[in-house]
Order: sequence, then structure tokens, then C-alpha cells
Amino acid sequence: MRRAALLALAVLAASAASVFAQAASAPAPEPTKPAAVIAPVPESPGQSMIEGEESALAGRAYSYDPAGRRDPFRSLLVREQNKGGVQRPPGIAGIAIDDLVVHGIWKTKAGYVAQIRATDNKSYLIRAGDLLYDGEVVRVAPNEVVFRQNINDPQSVKPFREVTKQLNATVKP
Repeated sequence: MRRAALLALAVLAASAASVFAQAASAPAPEPTKPAAVIAPVPESPGQSMIEGEESALAGRAYSYDPAGRRDPFRSLLVREQNKGGVQRPPGIAGIAIDDLVVHGIWKTKAGYVAQIRATDNKSYLIRAGDLLYDGEVVRVAPNEVVFRQNINDPQSVKPFREVTKQLNATVKP
């Protein structure tokens, strides 16, 4: 067994020696000479940084192409009113939760009903379960209306938030 190991070691050493001999006999490539490029020396160490900032402020050095992505500095909670010319549906289905004001709440045999006023200066009656433009009515209580508002936030744990609107006590009939 020792004899086989020594034989294998001798063969390995012979092949390594032949590889080193071939490498030594091959001519080394000559290094290419770099082109004589002389960069201008800035007047002071901070001069290049100042020039870079000035060109960036002037709009020459940096440009951003969104390529269809959203602006990262715009809030996801703010909704655009008429995005792309799309109009809201008429009636209750076109009222956004942020745009309405609760003017009255009545108790009926079927439960509570809330009177709301929208931005079109019209009054509407809503009940629990009614769908609005950006959410739905969860419940109507004696002094408040609770809404579930859909939000467009990919990092939010829940895709909605609860909004409670109190009865507007300053409204006189």
C-alpha cells in the first residue's frame, strides 16, 4: 500500500514539474503602456466636491427616470381626486370617507341611520354595510359613525383603517 502511495506521489510530482517547465518556457507578455492622460488637478481638495454639487443643483449631473414606478416621496394615504380623468360614480358610491360630514343620526326599527353631507352639498342617508368610494360603513351608533377605509400601503399590516366620525354638534336644523 505504501508502494502504491509513493508511486502516485511520484507521478503527481512529475506532472507538476512538466507544468512548471512549460510555464517557464513560455514568453511573458509585455505589459501595455498606459496612454498619457493627465487629469486636471483641482485647486483644493474640496473643489471637486463643490463642482459636483453645483452641477447636481443645476440639473446637469443627475437625472431620475421613474420608468413607471411611483414617487417614493408621495404619501400612500393621500388619494388623487380624479386620477386619469376617471370620474367617481354618482351617489353614495362616489363619496370618499374623508370628504363627508355627519349631520344627523336617527334610530329606526331597522337600526340607526346617519345623514351625511358630501362635497357636492347634497345630503345622503347611510346604514351599516353601505359601500362608499374608498371604504364601507361598519356601524352607526347613537353619536358616531364608524367606517373601514381602504388604504394603499404595501408596507401596512392591514389594508384598511377604521375611521370614526362624530355627530357634528354645530349643525342647526
